[in-house]
Amino acid sequence: MRERYLSTAADEVVEVLDDAFGWLGQLATQLHQLHAGVTRAGEVLRSEDLAALREAIFARLSEQPRLIAGTGVILAPDVLADREHWLEWWQNDSAGGAPVFLEVDHDPTSVGYYDYATAAWFARPERTGERVVVGPYVDYAGTDEYMLTLADPVRSGTRFLGVAAMDIRAKTFESLLLNSLGGVAQPVALLNATGRIVASNTPHKIAGSLVAERELDAQWPDFPVRLASAVECAGLPWRVVALHG
Repeated sequence: MRERYLSTAADEVVEVLDDAFGWLGQLATQLHQLHAGVTRAGEVLRSEDLAALREAIFARLSEQPRLIAGTGVILAPDVLADREHWLEWWQNDSAGGAPVFLEVDHDPTSVGYYDYATAAWFARPERTGERVVVGPYVDYAGTDEYMLTLADPVRSGTRFLGVAAMDIRAKTFESLLLNSLGGVAQPVALLNATGRIVASNTPHKIAGSLVAERELDAQWPDFPVRLASAVECAGLPWRVVALHG
């Protein structure tokens, strides 16, 4: 019976991830189609053309304001005619207002330059063509919260256009874990692929901290968290585990 709580928690996390990547796949398709349309017209995509994605982005943000901190597309160099470095990225307003555009430093000569090309959520999809889940990490460039970033590569033939991505609040997974576990007194954690805590039901193990194998309670089984689809995703599987009390 007690294992059922852990299994339920793992299933609910899978549902969240599958839903998020389903949405990112749609956004990636929209960017691909937008790029294909201007290419057929003999033109080059411009940053202003990305406004066509905003209706879908805003709708998604409004659907899940507690879960999604931000979402949008991040472009590879030379994809846009007027910008070499660009994020069409929108965030949920903490006060519940309209989505807020993320302003970052695009000047490579500046100390505050936001060099997203080196970030794992951008570099890994570019290099491998795989989806990726990165985190949890503190998002100093955006919200200063613990975040998970999900990214889906966008390609036109062999050309890498960028990624469709989403920032998810780690604390939302913590709420989900607590709701699923009900009255289980055992310390339980959701671990990422490197053994770092995504969420837990104990204040002694907070998001971002590492868990050694010796801290796991071997009397409880682990429950893996994988995408339901067969598409490869770096950073998974996660797992729901019981810890020693």
